[in-house]
Amino acid sequence: MAYVTIRDIALRSGTSVSTVSRALNNTGRIAPVTKSRIEKAARELGYIPDSRAKAMRSTKTGLAGLLVPDIRNPYFADLAYAIQDTLFNAGYCTSIGTSSEDSAQQDAYIVSMLSQHIDGMIIVPRGGRTAALESLVTMEIPTVFVDRHVSGMPQIPVVDSDPLPGLQAALGDFQAHGYKKIGYISGPILDSPTLQEREYTFRTLAGALFGEENVFVESTSFSHTSCLPVLRRMRQSGVNAFIFGYSQDAIQAISIFGSQGATIGGDISLVSFDDLELFQLLTPKISVVSQQVQKIGSLGAQIFLNLVEGGEQPDSQRVETVYFPRQSVGCAAQDK
Repeated sequence: MAYVTIRDIALRSGTSVSTVSRALNNTGRIAPVTKSRIEKAARELGYIPDSRAKAMRSTKTGLAGLLVPDIRNPYFADLAYAIQDTLFNAGYCTSIGTSSEDSAQQDAYIVSMLSQHIDGMIIVPRGGRTAALESLVTMEIPTVFVDRHVSGMPQIPVVDSDPLPGLQAALGDFQAHGYKKIGYISGPILDSPTLQEREYTFRTLAGALFGEENVFVESTSFSHTSCLPVLRRMRQSGVNAFIFGYSQDAIQAISIFGSQGATIGGDISLVSFDDLELFQLLTPKISVVSQQVQKIGSLGAQIFLNLVEGGEQPDSQRVETVYFPRQSVGCAAQDK
């Protein structure tokens, strides 16, 4: 494919290259009729401005880097869409990378994106402080963390969710349905301050409502089989009401319960973090603690835009979680 150049436009419009450059970049004085002829030639030829050349003339490129752990995860897909949509409406294109929950891959993407002279980055960080994350601070690259934070990096604003309101409402729903024992599957909490906070919040709330002896908490890994032994141990302890701090674990559990012939909303009651579309398509529909992903994404993008435009350093912001009760929470059987 041969790209149209300003020399091609000059030949079509019968003007000089310098005149075309002034007309297309709105610089210098040029007769309106000449400018109109040049713009018409550019449209007819299908001219696409060279962003690299434009970037050389400006301190901004109009390109933002976005890094998420796994674009296949519906939650992060929704988050990326909300961020990209807000940035696009503000005139920015988004370069999206996936860290695959690996700190080394995360750092490699950051270095690669920096080489493209991006205006800044929005990151769902993986793990703790790394050399590449530190370099963003050192180089004063406008950066926002969304969904997760990194301990020891207060210089970077964070937009995440407050797990307390949603968890409090979900536990209240379990209590109202007669449950005495509650299980919480934390997810892969290693190096995840966000999942660790959810677990701590659950332990505090559930311990006060049900008594610590009736609260069962275990974590999992990114393995697709890590849920099975956890669920087995909890059910052997008489637990039939579960909250999942990580939606991918909930999806595994739904499959496991189905293969065991257990009825969700009957034999088992279940609540998951993240209001995935899948959870509303299943039968029964799954009760969720929503992080309000659209709000997190658009707010994170807006803070990024404020940073790029040279505004004051914004404060981190929290979005309240909201509990949506659905059919996956049913009444507890006697003596459960």
